[in-house]
Amino acid sequence: MTYGELGGSLKADDLVVAFNPVAIKRNTRLENTFIEFIRSVIRIPDYSFTLTLKPVEGSRRKFTKINDAEQAMDWFLHVLNTKCFGHGHRRKGIELGVFATIEGLGLGEQPHLHGVMRLPKALSVERFIRAFEHSKNRTKRFGYQWHLEPYYEHSWLQYITKTGVQSASPLFLRQGTF
Repeated sequence: MTYGELGGSLKADDLVVAFNPVAIKRNTRLENTFIEFIRSVIRIPDYSFTLTLKPVEGSRRKFTKINDAEQAMDWFLHVLNTKCFGHGHRRKGIELGVFATIEGLGLGEQPHLHGVMRLPKALSVERFIRAFEHSKNRTKRFGYQWHLEPYYEHSWLQYITKTGVQSASPLFLRQGTF
């Protein structure tokens, strides 16, 4: 834990937590429990992704960046599900399984989303990839940097949850259709 991670004010209690092996073990258990919860909801993902938002000019509050990222991702998922399953996807109860986190919310950082998706068995991979690119291009707040690849690395969930539950949005934990 660095001085900056402690909020810039160093206290004796912070040092005890930062260098206490029991506290570190407890945090690791919490992280593992969080990851197991995510896996229990979406099961085994098919794809992992990173989507970067357009650069932010000037200083913006953290809440504004979160709101901006959530709106962009919500629109993206709406367009993606509509492109994959048609306009009646909500009425039919069909959607992709998703988990995503928002990062880059600090001053001077670039906001971006990391996540995983699970496809229903009825959806072809080719259709999903075309729909993903179409949806990304239709989301005006997303920038040109993005990455989509088959999910093969089990440490990806550890990576995207590295900032803890603060970066996770309940909007982007969806079980999806099997």
